[in-house]
Amino acid sequence: MLDEKDRLTNPAREEIASPSALQSKLSRRKLLASLGTTGAAAILLNNSLFAAQGGNGSTLMGSVYGAGGGNPNGSLYSSKCHMTTIAGLRTIPAPDANTLYFVADSGKEGWFLYDPGDTASVDNTGTVIVSASGARYKRLIGDEPLNVRWFGAAGDGSTDDTAVIQRALDTVPASGGTVLVPDGVYMINALVALKPNSNTILLLSPGAVLKAIPNAANLYHIIHIVNKDHVTVQGGTIWGDRYEHQAATGEHGMGISIRSSRNVTIRDIVIKDCWGDGIYIGIESASNRSSCENVNILQVTCENNRRQGMSVTSCIGGLAFGSRFNKTNGVEPQSGIDIEPNEGDVVQDFSVVNCICNDNQGSGIAIYGTTDDNARGNLLEGNTCDRNRRGIQVRGASHNKVLYNSCNGNTEMGIRIGGNNRTGKNQYNQFIGNTVLDNGTKGIVVEGTNTTDIGYNLFQLNVCKGNQNEGINLTHARYCLVADNRCDGNQFGIRLVGATCQYNDISGNLCVRNRYGVQLWESSYNKLQGNICNDNLQAGLWLRSQSQSNQVLSNTCIGNSQEAPNTYDNMLIMEQSSYNMIQMNTVRKGSGTIRPRYGLNIADAASAQNFAVNNDLLNGGETASFQNAGTGTITISSNRM
Repeated sequence: MLDEKDRLTNPAREEIASPSALQSKLSRRKLLASLGTTGAAAILLNNSLFAAQGGNGSTLMGSVYGAGGGNPNGSLYSSKCHMTTIAGLRTIPAPDANTLYFVADSGKEGWFLYDPGDTASVDNTGTVIVSASGARYKRLIGDEPLNVRWFGAAGDGSTDDTAVIQRALDTVPASGGTVLVPDGVYMINALVALKPNSNTILLLSPGAVLKAIPNAANLYHIIHIVNKDHVTVQGGTIWGDRYEHQAATGEHGMGISIRSSRNVTIRDIVIKDCWGDGIYIGIESASNRSSCENVNILQVTCENNRRQGMSVTSCIGGLAFGSRFNKTNGVEPQSGIDIEPNEGDVVQDFSVVNCICNDNQGSGIAIYGTTDDNARGNLLEGNTCDRNRRGIQVRGASHNKVLYNSCNGNTEMGIRIGGNNRTGKNQYNQFIGNTVLDNGTKGIVVEGTNTTDIGYNLFQLNVCKGNQNEGINLTHARYCLVADNRCDGNQFGIRLVGATCQYNDISGNLCVRNRYGVQLWESSYNKLQGNICNDNLQAGLWLRSQSQSNQVLSNTCIGNSQEAPNTYDNMLIMEQSSYNMIQMNTVRKGSGTIRPRYGLNIADAASAQNFAVNNDLLNGGETASFQNAGTGTITISSNRM
């Protein structure tokens, strides 16, 4: 028998000394699967690998070694399986097409066959080995993934493994395959990047890390998917260089960059500490403006990246589901997710569902249009956006849905809606069923101006509680429906502001225990109908500062002025608020010990020609049910007092 040194340095002479070792490496089923139908048939026809007689055929030992299992006199034992190394394969003087060569190099173990018909394949050190004489040895793979260790990846946290892993990626056939990155820290030159091809799965084991080699560049990508179709990156960790970056400027160091690609899935992966974004989805370049399509981000964690957790700048269709985008900080916009198409691009029908976007210095999630309609048809549903600067922001974007999200404890507003410096239009968005609690300024706010075109938005079934200023605020908004919301414990329950805040419908809302229930400031031609404004600290329903020609219909105001007894009113009209229709409202002072001053108070002569009829003001206030200091108020003696 040969000693160990001879065994490794003289592979052509080696005979397998321990059949049990062979059995542990390759079962009959796995060997057949690895060889495939053609390979197995060829070997069988040549009376080689499975031709031994007398075995029971039930195990690899019986099939390979014949009667007696590990009998060293069996035909295959003596001539058809040889142990070697990669270096040994390169030096075999007379390769045999009917011999299985087992490579025993650590991390590169596997079976090889000599292919006498191949004189052209290039040595890739992993699946094709070319000997000094030009013989091509092919690794038997079957359905196994390509292991980057086969190609020489070190994974030791210091060796540059970029070229080696790319070699493995380039070995995947056009029909598709998987590249496996086992546990280890693999240093990646992000100025070069790893570039999977179409129909490739890049699979990182749980303990695998792709770590950016520190650089000084403004722009880099650890993984770069460009003009590809059907690519998946799954598992492990992508680790940027934000704490080792060699410059102080720039903001575009990306963990995974997906550009002009289709049917891409990123899942079950952690992406952290990038100089720019954890994930970037956009176009390849100005010369190729093809949008990404159907990009899916599933159960991913993007944390402590410097610019964005994820940017979506050009994509039609796609989903972020069950993922975390937390603690983005360093350089604006600093959002968890930023859906923001560049001019000339579009983001359409992209959904963010059941994600957590917390503790970001910007927004938890932002939709930011750059033209009138290039951020449309997107869905934010069931997400948690807590403790950011803003929970959710929709600006300059139309036809989007924001449904059943939680936006709590943000330093500014829970949900912000408005125009921006690129487009003033924000229309036909739906904000339904959201919870906005304890935010530092406002719960849900429309921030328009008299030059923006913000309208036709729906705010329904939201819970706005404990926000420092408004629960719901519309500033310079038109034709919005605010219905069936609960506004509890805010400074203002619902507030409309601005001369162009017109034609809005405020209906069926519950506004209780705020400082003010519903207030209109300089806001005209709106309808307030069927709202309940009870137990607020000062006024229940308040029109002021030239709020004119509004309809105030069928509202209920009971027990307001809870801040001080007999001081504030259930309903208050003042400061040139004229021509309002105040009709069929129910006003009561309530049964508590702290009661409002007046049920309905038209407080000054400058508030003229208000139409106050058919209101039920019985026991409306402690001082009086109705105080009318207005000019030309029309009552027709039809109020109940």
